[in-house]
Amino acid sequence: MKILTYNIRNWQNHQGESNVRQVLEVLRAADTGLIGLNEVLHPHPSPDPDLPALDFLARELGMEAAFGPAFQPRNAFHLPEVMSGNALLSRYPILATAAHHLTPVVNNPRGLLETRVLLPDHTPFTLYVTHLEPKREDVRVEQARALLSWAVRDKGKPHALVGDLNTYNPADFPDEEALAAFRAQAEARGFTFFQAQVIPLLLKSGYVDACAAHPYPTWDAEDELWARMDFILLAEPLAGKLVTCQVIDSPAARGASDHLPVMAEVSCSKLNTDY
Repeated sequence: MKILTYNIRNWQNHQGESNVRQVLEVLRAADTGLIGLNEVLHPHPSPDPDLPALDFLARELGMEAAFGPAFQPRNAFHLPEVMSGNALLSRYPILATAAHHLTPVVNNPRGLLETRVLLPDHTPFTLYVTHLEPKREDVRVEQARALLSWAVRDKGKPHALVGDLNTYNPADFPDEEALAAFRAQAEARGFTFFQAQVIPLLLKSGYVDACAAHPYPTWDAEDELWARMDFILLAEPLAGKLVTCQVIDSPAARGASDHLPVMAEVSCSKLNTDY
């Protein structure tokens, strides 16, 4: 089973033009079974005037789609015409979905899309897709605790949490010199450096960073690729089933968004899921 996470930049490439076809090219080449998407506007125009972009991708890839708005509507009868949030594309049948609102909200609302799918061996599998606060680590920590309050229902069961977490894994920097170099990069680009707490919190809660063995930047600040902030976190039962994890650094991916996709392959035989 291959799992991919990708921030698609609100369907816009670096030139501010539609990247729907570019995203399709990247995802088609990746050939994965489960795809978590961040910064998804829905509905959004696509090359097919009869289909929103998310559904266009699903049709072209032969997958099912689910969307989770990142805000909590106050009135179901007065929803915005276009909503922003997280999405899932699945090659496997989607059994159920739920969109959870994450608090606190400082800049824009943040959400957690929970989706349960049915694998070929008839095993149910849950993928959580999220996109955390971009500017404050203390807020991200609270949002991470909020998402854990939902994901705890799958504790001890094979599942995964993916998305743009807007933070870094301190384990990527083996010594103070490496961390100081990263700090210098951040501050040179106008960012305020912070001590990472979100990833350690999630790892302490039982998740495994799929790309920890081979960390590679997934995001650029208009000049060069330099920060890893897109993660695939596997629940402990999957830790020993990880086959490989890689960042897809292709010309197509670089042209489509300011983030690169991350893909992990997991052996899904005998998951022993007990739902």
